[in-house]
Amino acid sequence: MKRGFTVAELLVATAIAGIATALMTMTIVRQQRFFSSAGEVLGVRAQVRDAADVLAADIRSASVSEFGLPSMTDTSIELYSVIASSVVCLSPSATTLGLAPGNLLSGSTLTTMLVQPDTGDIASIYNVDSTAWMNYRVSGFGTRSIATSCPSSTGFTSLGDTGPGYLLTLSVAPSPVRSGSIVHFLRRARYSFYRSSDNEWYLGYRRCSVAPPNACSAIQPVSGPYRPYRSSGGSGISFRYRDRFGVEITTAAQSRAVAQVDIVLRGEAPSLISLTGDARKVWRDSVVVSVSPRNRIQ
Repeated sequence: MKRGFTVAELLVATAIAGIATALMTMTIVRQQRFFSSAGEVLGVRAQVRDAADVLAADIRSASVSEFGLPSMTDTSIELYSVIASSVVCLSPSATTLGLAPGNLLSGSTLTTMLVQPDTGDIASIYNVDSTAWMNYRVSGFGTRSIATSCPSSTGFTSLGDTGPGYLLTLSVAPSPVRSGSIVHFLRRARYSFYRSSDNEWYLGYRRCSVAPPNACSAIQPVSGPYRPYRSSGGSGISFRYRDRFGVEITTAAQSRAVAQVDIVLRGEAPSLISLTGDARKVWRDSVVVSVSPRNRIQ
């Protein structure tokens, strides 16, 4: 006669299985919390570093000695930054200039762009005769065939190059411009720390017009959220401005003397996290970076 399990044995086995299941469930929950918390930590680190990279790139290329910083506060900065560079291939016909293509068969790069210039940007053209940069408002920019914008007869391209080249139209006829003159394209933009409709704080970007009344487009979020604004210090984003001697500058009237911009970014995870199984807490990360514009007063 085969003997079965007793009630006591079944109860013990059930209890052991329940304990094992509970332990497995706790382990899985802890792992899920860890990976969720790790993801939020990495997200905070990424957002502050991405914002630092974006701000540093634009501030470094800002034309401070020429235009200054139209707006400079602890929560916002407005600047003229270089978005593209090229070389004049064809001398002007009225208000239109032909520009060299980007990549050539020779391996040379004559045109580079972060974004394509368009109406409202500034074309800063170097005048060899006066050894000065002349600034003009862009009224049109577009791609054209090399035969139209930069034919091989100019010496900048060869018959094997396919382009495209570019045609630049200015708001007024420029002063005499020689073939080979360098062109930098500048865009007026504003970065600001703002509170969004979701009650969170973000770094935002606006493109602004270069002609009066200098209106700016609707703000677009770049990264965030960050720690809230605090007038007493400790804000999610803050800017400070210094001249070449390290003296702090606080007014836009002196902005052409800015030689260094200090940026502090403080991110904060949206929820409480725990990485080591201890009490859940707020996770914060920060980045401090100092940037010197290339085109500053030396």
